[in-house]
Amino acid sequence: MEEWTAQRAAALCAAMGYTLGEFAEYLGLSRSTVAKWNRKTNPRNPGREAQDLLSVALTKASPAVRAQFHQRAGEVPQDWTAGEPRAQVVDSAAQAEQLANEVAALGSDADLIEYQRAELGRLAVEYVHAPLPAVFEDLRHVQNTLTQALRTPQRPSQTHDLMFLAGVTSILLAHASQNLGDHGAALKHLRAAATLATAVDSTSLRAWTCGSSALFHEWSRRPAAAVTDALKGLQYNAGLQTRQRLLAIAARSAARAGRADTAHELLARLDELPERGFASADSVEGFGGLLSFPATKKVYYVGGTYALLGEHDAAQRFSAQAIRAYETGSPEERSYGDLALARLDHAHACLGQDDFDGAAASVAQILDLPPAERISQLDEAVTTLRDRARQLAGRQHRAARELSDGLTGYLVERPRALPSGCA
Repeated sequence: MEEWTAQRAAALCAAMGYTLGEFAEYLGLSRSTVAKWNRKTNPRNPGREAQDLLSVALTKASPAVRAQFHQRAGEVPQDWTAGEPRAQVVDSAAQAEQLANEVAALGSDADLIEYQRAELGRLAVEYVHAPLPAVFEDLRHVQNTLTQALRTPQRPSQTHDLMFLAGVTSILLAHASQNLGDHGAALKHLRAAATLATAVDSTSLRAWTCGSSALFHEWSRRPAAAVTDALKGLQYNAGLQTRQRLLAIAARSAARAGRADTAHELLARLDELPERGFASADSVEGFGGLLSFPATKKVYYVGGTYALLGEHDAAQRFSAQAIRAYETGSPEERSYGDLALARLDHAHACLGQDDFDGAAASVAQILDLPPAERISQLDEAVTTLRDRARQLAGRQHRAARELSDGLTGYLVERPRALPSGCA
């Protein structure tokens, strides 16, 4: 249990905006007791009962109050990812919204721009395979630096570059916020990215914003809206990987919405060459990592689309190919979230072909995942697979019953869901 000093108690009182009397009444203590914590000379630390009451008060406080408290107390919360909603996620989204409202003629020097460009490239790559809390903290630092620079008048060309980098940062923060469970914060970051894309007239930023918006709709069980946003992004002159990302998102979302013909049509377009006048690459996908769409990720999306369509042979083939590619690829390109979801796609396809051994082998990899890799997106996929196994178990399939029991155990454990770079 955390220790409450007189200084920390006074900081909480101030953060909540209470007078001594109001704070005492809120805690259920006498005014004289609380006054002892606030004495200018020889303040007394809270007693045992007050320690518990203060901890409860902090837990119940809003994210804004908690952030104000930590600032006044001169502290950095050690386990900010455990809170829901998380104060840092909300705070960064508010800053993104403020920046979007204040975009104007701004700028900075060339060295700073190149450093931040390199830093964003590093973070885009780390996002795929590294723990998100550390990446999020570094992204916040980049956001703060760019925001400060954008509020200092500089040359127009440097202003343009800074605003573009701020847009890229907003896309990464949008994904981080979504993966941390705050859809509202993610949408604010996307709004900032769209505003900045318009300000610098970047077609690649516009296309990536459309694709990310489509993903968020798909994760929020609005597949029809996801298809619309992904197809909207195709109108922009973006690179080949960006267009493949949009087509893949649209295809999987169409399959999820039950639009099989549309899904097949979009899958057929995945390998089409750029039309005349369209770029072969763009300035966003050049950052790599989460901001790219490599061949392995494309195969993973195709497998997931076929799994949703119920075309089990194709789903099994493509998901197995994605699994092999992720397992043998470099660690920097290995998205543990995508790998886990590809294994569930493979298990689903195996069940569709009465291949219980193949399904069990894929599921075993999921059940043995360390806690840090049990991402939140797995729950829905595991539940769907468990329900399918239960149906087969009802037809006296012993192997299906064992599979269902194992998946139920995974869901009952309800491990702390952690974010990842999966899409």
